[in-house]
Amino acid sequence: MPTKTIYTLCIILLFCACQPKVQDGNIYFTEDDLPPPIELVGEKYNIPEIINPRGIMIKDGLAVVFERKNTYDDKFHVIDLESGSYLRSKGIHGLGPGETTTITQIEDAGEKNKVWVYDPEVRKFSKYDLLDSSKLAEEEFRSPETEFFITRATWAKDQTLLASLVDGWTKYLHLTTSGDTLATFGNWRDMIKGKELPNGYKEEGLDANLVSTVFQATIKADPTKKHFISAGKVADYIEIIDLENRSSKLIYGPRQELPEFKISYSMGYQMADFGRNSTSRYMDVYAGNNSFFVLFSGKSYREISNSDNLNRIFEFDYEGNILKQYQLDYPLFGFAVDEGNRAIYGVTVDREPNLVRFDY
Repeated sequence: MPTKTIYTLCIILLFCACQPKVQDGNIYFTEDDLPPPIELVGEKYNIPEIINPRGIMIKDGLAVVFERKNTYDDKFHVIDLESGSYLRSKGIHGLGPGETTTITQIEDAGEKNKVWVYDPEVRKFSKYDLLDSSKLAEEEFRSPETEFFITRATWAKDQTLLASLVDGWTKYLHLTTSGDTLATFGNWRDMIKGKELPNGYKEEGLDANLVSTVFQATIKADPTKKHFISAGKVADYIEIIDLENRSSKLIYGPRQELPEFKISYSMGYQMADFGRNSTSRYMDVYAGNNSFFVLFSGKSYREISNSDNLNRIFEFDYEGNILKQYQLDYPLFGFAVDEGNRAIYGVTVDREPNLVRFDY
């Protein structure tokens, strides 16, 4: 066989061997299927007002960095990305009008220079004007009362919400801000169907609330609210959700097996005990115009700031194809992408946490 033919055959076999596997409509990938990592070198900011950042979003040329602290004012910070200058902080601690206690997410509902924050302790959404000097929210409403228990909700089109559920087999609820149900879809049972469960557990022996806990996730929408990306915090999966068609596509990897857990009980309910050796998987998500990015950890929470085995970011298209793998040189807790300027902004979880920028 000619040398050129052998070379071509080897390339084809190598290419085929590194392609994710598609089975039953799901996509499965391993570390071997990832593209070679692109090394990114971060430029760290020195913004003294940032103390213990939890996450970040990019909005109208501004970086909005929110804190993990929950007993002080200045819940989040606004930074001008073009100049790198610190503009102001927002958020007054409390339970009164316009006040908030803690923030777990910041959402963009499509209004210029305005964001919504969510306070899970009092289940309240609050709207802030990023250019206003007032630290109080200008508008707020309580999470809608429904027959379902909502763990996380993200903004969809026309001032509606897409929520993740835990108290039954239904996965997702599309509802109005007043609490009217528009649609329910998805089944947590499908996530364990045919899979090998730890400790010899059987599918029929697991309750819905336990399964939903194993597959707890961060969920975010693309700018058009067409696609929603859900990425597992303790299990290696990504779900691409099409809200209009109430359908989704699942990606499993890089770890194929389910996380190790034991069943414990609280007030008669099954609870998943992941043990001391559990690791954080996908820590954050950014859904862009034509692709989405996921922040992968693979480390235990106590090792999250260690300088070895630092975070990676995987980029996919909305068909589930792996596009790029980026290796970071700072440990991140959360991130966002400025696609126009091809910059990734993150908040570090090291000894001196702050804002960092990576050009990609």
